[in-house]
Amino acid sequence: MTLHQETVPLRSREPSPPPSEADEPAWHLYEEVFESGAVHLELCGVSAVLSTREQGGPNVVLRLPIETAKQLGLHTIVSPERWERACGSEK
Repeated sequence: MTLHQETVPLRSREPSPPPSEADEPAWHLYEEVFESGAVHLELCGVSAVLSTREQGGPNVVLRLPIETAKQLGLHTIVSPERWERACGSEK
């Protein structure tokens, strides 16, 4: 059962280049100086759906452009058949 759900754009503290710039990735990975044991992944031009469940914590669903997913290597961690079903050329 979902208690709360909203769609929000992910925002960064500093403006990032738009993902449409040819040589710039649509994401940025960084660490905070005073926060050990964690990295932050900033995604540009991405929408997110945040859902809070009664038990088990929140869910985050990201809607990534296919090129961003490829930049992050997501096509290398699923079978080619699954990637084609999700991101095939006829979509």
